[in-house]
Amino acid sequence: MAQQELEAALRRDGEQRAHTIWRKVEGEAECLRRETAQRLEIQRQAVANSRRTEIAALHDNALAAARRQGQNCRLTAEAALAERLQLLAQGLLKELALSGGVALFQALTAEIPAYSWQRVRVARRDAGAARETFPSAEIETDQGISAGLEVESADGRIRIINTLEKRLTHLWPELLPELFRELRPMAGDDETLT
Repeated sequence: MAQQELEAALRRDGEQRAHTIWRKVEGEAECLRRETAQRLEIQRQAVANSRRTEIAALHDNALAAARRQGQNCRLTAEAALAERLQLLAQGLLKELALSGGVALFQALTAEIPAYSWQRVRVARRDAGAARETFPSAEIETDQGISAGLEVESADGRIRIINTLEKRLTHLWPELLPELFRELRPMAGDDETLT
């Protein structure tokens, strides 16, 4: 359920930014294509009397170079977009935590195995619920946790992290390709060209 809400929020909030980034990439690629076409035309005129095989080789080399530049440009833009989407997703975790409230904390706590945990780290708003759930543990608050908890044994050898942030970290490699698949048609991107 949290993944679906996160995906919906990412789609809503990320569409505008993704569209802007993709448009910029398309503009840069089009500029590169025009520049390459101009260079090719100049080269064709300069070697008009040369053999056809030489012209074909120049064309192929220039086209390959333009493709490499376009791919590099695209990879750079995708990396920037991925970073922005991840930051956006991380920002949405606090909203998700607020909407989930105590029920979300209890659900994440229920996934932790029963044990005499000595240290429990939670978001500030979940400190009271943590004290009730783990009365003998030392409760710490952490601003880096939007929802969920991190528990640790007395000797520190056993540690379980069940926070929204950690879930996003684990889910991100699966989520990012899905986001790109959904964003590409919005940007008019044809994956077969690469």
